[in-house]
Amino acid sequence: MKKVMILFLVIFSLSFSFELKKENFKITKNKSLKLSEEEMKNQSEKVVEVFNKEISDKIESKNKVIKYSENTNLETGKKNFKVNMPNVLMNNKVYEKTIYEIENINFISKNKVEIIYIEKSPNIFEIMFSEEFNKKLEDKVSKELGYKLDKEKIQKLSNEEKLKANVIIMSESQNEMIKRLDNNQFEYETEKRKMILEKNQKKWEYKDEETLESDGFDIFDSMFENFGK
Repeated sequence: MKKVMILFLVIFSLSFSFELKKENFKITKNKSLKLSEEEMKNQSEKVVEVFNKEISDKIESKNKVIKYSENTNLETGKKNFKVNMPNVLMNNKVYEKTIYEIENINFISKNKVEIIYIEKSPNIFEIMFSEEFNKKLEDKVSKELGYKLDKEKIQKLSNEEKLKANVIIMSESQNEMIKRLDNNQFEYETEKRKMILEKNQKKWEYKDEETLESDGFDIFDSMFENFGK
């Protein structure tokens, strides 16, 4: 069933809901920088506002990515295009459980600051490629279709049958995933990141970002690992 999941895998877009924990972070500065604690505190509040907006904008921009699928009308032979919209409820559930936690705001200069933060998000791919999840999904899909779906069977399906199977697989997969998110039956994957802001005419603006550490599940490694089995 892992092969089936790979063959029908849809990349979910991200929704616009998350948790920001901003208490108890450190505020530091370069030793040579002359900046009072009061000013650092005041500027940090503005920095956090920009950080919050940047995370929101990043999520929103990912949500604008829309995939299109093509199928042929069997009677007319005409090509039809269909918008493949991700499950909004599924996406909302993922980001309701996502946590952004600022660890440190470090002033490099009066006009440049580093924000070190942690992003904790549900590792949905680890769930999707687990033996237990795929066995449950395989049973549900086989029951809905009336036959067991494997790689050999998929190759023999018509386009219409493949479309039907795809809808059932994604529907059952998302339903099961939502249950697990609601019940907190998942592990977090964690990334430690650094965001750079610079001040332009008294206003802080985003300049750059990089990942410092990550313990995330690599979907591409998993795909290659499981495809030959």
